[in-house]
Amino acid sequence: MKTLIQGGYIVTHDGVSHRILQHGVLVFEGNKIVHVGKTYDGPVDQQIDARGKLVSPGLINMHALASTSVTFLRLDGLMSALSVSRAFAVDGRVTLDLDGEDFETVSRFAWASLLKGGATTSVAITPMVTSRWESPPEQAEVLARTAGELGARAYVSHQYRSAVKYLAKDGSPHYEWNEAAGQAGLKHALQFCERTEGRYTDRVRTMLFPYQSETCSPQLLRATKEVAQAEGHLVHIHVAQSLSEFHESIRRYGKTPVQYLYNSGFLSRSVIATHVLYTSYNPLSGFPRGDVTDLNLLAKSGTTVAHCPVLYSRGVRGEGMLHSFGKYLKLGINMTLGTDTFPMDMIREMRCAAIMGKAADRDPMAVTAKDVFNAATLGGARALGREDLGRLEPGAKADIVIIDLTGLHVGLIDDPIKTLVYMASQKDIETVIVDGNVVVREGRVLDIDEAELAKRANALNQQQKMSFAKQNPLGLSIEELFPPSFSRKE
Repeated sequence: MKTLIQGGYIVTHDGVSHRILQHGVLVFEGNKIVHVGKTYDGPVDQQIDARGKLVSPGLINMHALASTSVTFLRLDGLMSALSVSRAFAVDGRVTLDLDGEDFETVSRFAWASLLKGGATTSVAITPMVTSRWESPPEQAEVLARTAGELGARAYVSHQYRSAVKYLAKDGSPHYEWNEAAGQAGLKHALQFCERTEGRYTDRVRTMLFPYQSETCSPQLLRATKEVAQAEGHLVHIHVAQSLSEFHESIRRYGKTPVQYLYNSGFLSRSVIATHVLYTSYNPLSGFPRGDVTDLNLLAKSGTTVAHCPVLYSRGVRGEGMLHSFGKYLKLGINMTLGTDTFPMDMIREMRCAAIMGKAADRDPMAVTAKDVFNAATLGGARALGREDLGRLEPGAKADIVIIDLTGLHVGLIDDPIKTLVYMASQKDIETVIVDGNVVVREGRVLDIDEAELAKRANALNQQQKMSFAKQNPLGLSIEELFPPSFSRKE
């Protein structure tokens, strides 16, 4: 079937960079784009009227926490008072993992949210904050299946590590090591990749995910790297996401996390490092101001950085800012964006990345709408090794997002990309097409009762909130853990 989209503003790609084509047309047939131009005279089977709208390549979410199980930890209260790892770590036995029908619900809720948030491709993970050496094995299976059923393009992994980090009551880190468990987790991850790679007409792919650089032994990282190179797997890993991790790396190896991974040969173009907040360039690191050693190593190795600005704008780790998106870009690091936690709104992430980037450098031009849009499209495609994603040109996948720019709040359009990044919202996303199939129409995910799904997800969220309050070993009341904005009147 051949479909023509009659454009308002079409974000085309000329083989080098994005361009804006106004009042043009885009044609796709099956799952591929076959024409982008001012006109099209051939026959088509159907048309989509996008006049007054932005026709964008599908956005790529490089780090999506595909579960609501820790959502309540991300907002006012608990995370501003103590670290989540300390809350879970005093005895190491707090459990909140979901399974069965409950995890099915949160997985469907996550994928629906990702699609509505403009992400046609998502690197989906599950939280390991309550797991020990590897994720529950069924979680990756459910994520892959529900992504396939809802029409998303997904990269899914089974997570593993060889240590669990706890923080003692005085705040000092403690690591419980189990190398055999870490190696077993890697084996299970490879088995998952073998079972899952290329399912759902190749919309669902896989990668390896040694969870954190600080909780993976040199042996586990080396084994991961060797098998990734041998079998062509991408590798996803959390790196330098906390100041305690940064100092632990200095203590353990005499090197920053980035320097350690680079010197051990782990970093490369096939590695996606998430967060990477604490480098030699970060003023909190104690290195000489402006030290770009770590950033140059990231650029030299070709490693991708997945930046999740909204999460850190909330002060989740207490310090919470990348120093700085603009400098990373200028030094040649491939920058991408992820949502990490809920809400999974890529427009919000682009806006936050731009605004926080300007604030970090105290320069209004340090990070632009162009920079963050490129990160959410071309940067993600580059990280995944996919020249058929993140762009609208003949031969690319028909992964397309149509955003309505006719509303009053977006009515001033000097530049449609600036309007998208600084003024639009997720609710302006009207149509989402993945692999040539419409999965969101008129702002609603097809074949899902959104109200009922949201109701079930929130019931689980509240259930876990109460479960955490009952189990938490710090002895805090639920009001202390989750202080309400206003007291409730009975």
